[in-house]
Amino acid sequence: MADVLRKVRQTIDRYELLAPGETVVVGVSGGPDSLCLLHVLRRLSEYDLKLHVAHLNHMIRGEEADADAAFVAELAKEWGLPATIEAYDVPRLAREKKLALEEAARQARYGFLAQVARRVGARRIAVGHNADDQTETIIMHWLRGAGLAGLRGMLPKADLAALRLEAAPG
Repeated sequence: MADVLRKVRQTIDRYELLAPGETVVVGVSGGPDSLCLLHVLRRLSEYDLKLHVAHLNHMIRGEEADADAAFVAELAKEWGLPATIEAYDVPRLAREKKLALEEAARQARYGFLAQVARRVGARRIAVGHNADDQTETIIMHWLRGAGLAGLRGMLPKADLAALRLEAAPG
């Protein structure tokens, strides 16, 4: 764990991702990537971060998704972290906007995270991704016809103001 924390600190400092005392909304799905992220951010005591857990139930996986939401809510409570847990009918959004389900889910999720950030006064949102997510992003850019300059994965840091809010719940 010490090696992971060291690498995370280096990345935070290299890309100026966080400043001491900041409020950070942490997108937590209940999966291993986001749970690891939340655990690591809690361990970075030198940053004195004010973490706010945010979970959006996409209403795609029925009882399994409800269980994820309950798990995230309980974990946040156990760890003494404030949490916003909401649900949004992503299949309906996909039908209405004629979007692929994954794209509708992404739009709803990032819109939700941006709304939570505004509500709690956070300037930062943290989400966990792995190498497979990066590969998928590059392939999606390629399939959409991106040129060489557009064939890249997710950046370590994106402008919060750039998040699209049209699909946000609420």
